[in-house]
Amino acid sequence: MKITVFNGSPRGRKSNSHRIVDPLLEGARQAGAQTEEIFLTEYNINHCCGCFSCWTKTPGKCVIDDDMSDLIDIFYESDYVGMATPVYGLFMTSILKKFNERLLPTATPHIHKNEDGGCYHEERMHYPRFFMIANAGFPGEHNFDLFKAYMASQNPVLEVYRNSGGVLEEWPDENVKKRINEFYDALREAGKEMVNEGQVSEDIIKSIHAELISDDEFIEGVNQYWDEAQA
Repeated sequence: MKITVFNGSPRGRKSNSHRIVDPLLEGARQAGAQTEEIFLTEYNINHCCGCFSCWTKTPGKCVIDDDMSDLIDIFYESDYVGMATPVYGLFMTSILKKFNERLLPTATPHIHKNEDGGCYHEERMHYPRFFMIANAGFPGEHNFDLFKAYMASQNPVLEVYRNSGGVLEEWPDENVKKRINEFYDALREAGKEMVNEGQVSEDIIKSIHAELISDDEFIEGVNQYWDEAQA
């Protein structure tokens, strides 16, 4: 089994998105899976130009000569594909959005309709199962409303929505650090369950989304940090 995460953070290997992905993939490896985290900021990915050549002149292949061809190969080789991103403007980063748009060659132009009335393009080849990891620098739960709507039709194996994500970098309070370690432990267990069970239990999902820090404490700490940074 292969699990690949495409990380859309511009901070790449130094990102909080990576701090979330890392223990999840560690758990998957412990269960016997092959894993890879792709940092999209390290690749040359151009915008889709909307020519639809990948549906007509060169079916299944984009006419743009950049790194997406290799990334699509990795996409198809994977049993599970995760998308990881910080929340920018209430949704994914432009890097990850660009990657998703360039997956157009993986679909055909033919349109089908779901039983619930939704429409979609058929898959050119069998898709991997998806999961989503989104990390918000804001407290509160409404940071992820667009992600939840986006994933509603994807049948995801897991959704990880982490608010107040700045605490993952460094936070002085020992109780917060303890909860962060418990969060990482839950992610490792989620990785194992994805491999062994093909799903993640409700108990582990609940542990993943347990509060790390109160909204008020986070706001106070963040504002103090920026005041000191500007001094």
